[in-house]
Amino acid sequence: MIYIILNIGIAAYLTWASFNVNTKNMRNENSLVNIVLLSAVTAVLTVVTMAMIFWGPERFTVFLEHAMLLLVGIIYIAIAFYFLGNSFKRGRFMTFLETLLILAALYVSSSKITVSDYTRFGYGSELLFSGELASFFPYTWENLYFALFVFFLPGMSALIMLLSAENANSRQNFQRAVLFAGALLFAWISSFALVYTSKMLPMTISLYTGVLAIFVTFLTRISVQDKIYDSLTLFSGLLVNVIKYALPAFVGALFFVGLRPIYSGSKSLYTIVVFIVSVAVIFAGRLFAAAFSKLSTFRSSNYGAAFEADLAAIDYNDETGDICKKLFEIFQNRANVGSMKVLIAGGNNELNTVFASKGSKPTLSSLDPGLEAIREQDINICMKNQAEGIFALEQKQAEINAFFKAVGAEVLIILNEGHHLVGVIALGEKRGGASYDEYDKQIFDKFYSYFFVFGYYMSNIANASVVGTVNREIRMSAQIITSIQENMDPVENPKMDVGYLMVPAHNIGGEFVDLIRLNENRHIFVTGALSGKGISASMSMVILKSIIRTYLNSTHDFKKLVSKINQFIRFSLPKGTFFAGIFCLMDFETDTLYYINCGIPTMLLYTRAYNNVIEIQGNGYVLGFVKDISPLLKVKQIKMNAGDVIAISTAGLINSHSLRGEQYGKDRIKKSMTDNYMYSGMRMCSFLFDDLKRFMAKELDDDITVMMIRYLDKDSQTVSDDEEGEASGTTTGS
Repeated sequence: MIYIILNIGIAAYLTWASFNVNTKNMRNENSLVNIVLLSAVTAVLTVVTMAMIFWGPERFTVFLEHAMLLLVGIIYIAIAFYFLGNSFKRGRFMTFLETLLILAALYVSSSKITVSDYTRFGYGSELLFSGELASFFPYTWENLYFALFVFFLPGMSALIMLLSAENANSRQNFQRAVLFAGALLFAWISSFALVYTSKMLPMTISLYTGVLAIFVTFLTRISVQDKIYDSLTLFSGLLVNVIKYALPAFVGALFFVGLRPIYSGSKSLYTIVVFIVSVAVIFAGRLFAAAFSKLSTFRSSNYGAAFEADLAAIDYNDETGDICKKLFEIFQNRANVGSMKVLIAGGNNELNTVFASKGSKPTLSSLDPGLEAIREQDINICMKNQAEGIFALEQKQAEINAFFKAVGAEVLIILNEGHHLVGVIALGEKRGGASYDEYDKQIFDKFYSYFFVFGYYMSNIANASVVGTVNREIRMSAQIITSIQENMDPVENPKMDVGYLMVPAHNIGGEFVDLIRLNENRHIFVTGALSGKGISASMSMVILKSIIRTYLNSTHDFKKLVSKINQFIRFSLPKGTFFAGIFCLMDFETDTLYYINCGIPTMLLYTRAYNNVIEIQGNGYVLGFVKDISPLLKVKQIKMNAGDVIAISTAGLINSHSLRGEQYGKDRIKKSMTDNYMYSGMRMCSFLFDDLKRFMAKELDDDITVMMIRYLDKDSQTVSDDEEGEASGTTTGS
């Protein structure tokens, strides 16, 4: 009875597996599905046959056992041609040969082999030869059947597959062939073990369906693997499968044999005890295998947390060569990368190699057609082994492969600032011959912001011709602020005059202003502050400024844009980073300013008609705290009239204190607006900052950022004609 119960479980599993075969990216999927289906039918037939042994007629039982024998032969014939189908295109000859072998299996199993003991799955047959030949070849038709169909055909097919993969110089195909051969070897060894055990316990031969179940499970998993493993991963995978499958089977067999004498007087109790022990052993095996597979020693791909910690610990005060070496060591230690090149975009459309862990330092074109094809699809992380599967890159596949070859890379991390190429980090093959997989891509995507910081540093700050020999921190501050100025789009519409002022308290800060032209009638203004101080905050500011422009290429909904930026801050910038500011969209056709308050502390509106200043920002939520902020975002609007002035400032201005401890506050900003509304936006910012310095009479404690937006009419005149038309603002150091 215990054998029936076990076979019912095996039959149920194989039946389930036959309906859930993952054929994604599988070359020879129909053949594999047929193998699983045949195995499921064999398991079901085994259960029916065992039931017939107890309760059915002898003749029908014998017929079923012949059918089982035939199915085993057909399964191994299908396996042999499945192996061949992974190396050669299946044609009419292969189909004809397979059909011929199936007919041969039918002939031998039905007419040359007899069922000698139907109660114990016993088979017998005559010798192949008679007379003197029989003494030289004392083999039976049964020996021939199993030798030919179970061993020779699949073994030769596996060998042909190995040789074909070796000749094709494909590591992936060779690895798959080795794994297929290993699975076949497992099936052979398990079969010998069952035959040996059946001499003591005859009915254990019925558990051959369990060997088929494990074998086809291996086949289905190997068939969909599209990456190359290193030796450590293969060893750990083998060990996990031994713990998960082989060890429970061995322990279960020991209990099965050992408990039989103890419960020999009660078959029912023996069956129940063996069933409970088997379930417990299988459960324990899966539990230990799951725990073992999570060990970092045996799971080289489980490096995300350590990878982020190492990237965050890079000290950009070190020499540039040391910083590059540190990044390479991180890739090497965590992702098992074998080599790395860093290419930075320079003048004359050149892409210069500034670091190479080994090999040459090529100078390429930043307009290389292969690189351009990847960038046109907005792909930041491009893996060579996945690029061929991207339909949009199909037409440029030759150029893309040529670029990969030129830089000696398996992975390209392309660093873009909007449409501008900053540089490329090229990663070579992994050590040990493993391939990059989807997990690697997810990790590289997740921590792309760290790579951008590195690329930005190499492109703008570490450039020796720009840096000179001045103090590094001051150089960084100057470079960052210059970058902000140069990448702004001044407002050229005659209806508006925009001025701004940014003063970092300690040379480097995370506050910024950005002006982005969408078209002649629409402009976006962004003002705000990122949490943190110093280099970390300034780098996050540069990244955020870049990502806003990148998102504008594909996002045309104002609210959705802010929501996506929130997600980027939340998941891509260093943990704990948040943004307090405002996003404004000016529509000159309708004279309407749309805005989303994201925690800006000050937004004031001066109306010339009433000569009065009111506070208009309302409630807002800073970005970076919640995963999905879209339900909390509200788009508000202001109808702009000639003479209106909007002042926007971060917390540093209103929270500044005098020597007496008095706060500067919003009332002083309102007074400055009322007194100076006829001046240009830039002059209004300057007047406000001069008043702050007189008020404080000391050095700044916090960064100061102010933006003034003046709406004009045809008759509007500013007090200072020298400042007329200046919309780019000013940046001042304390």
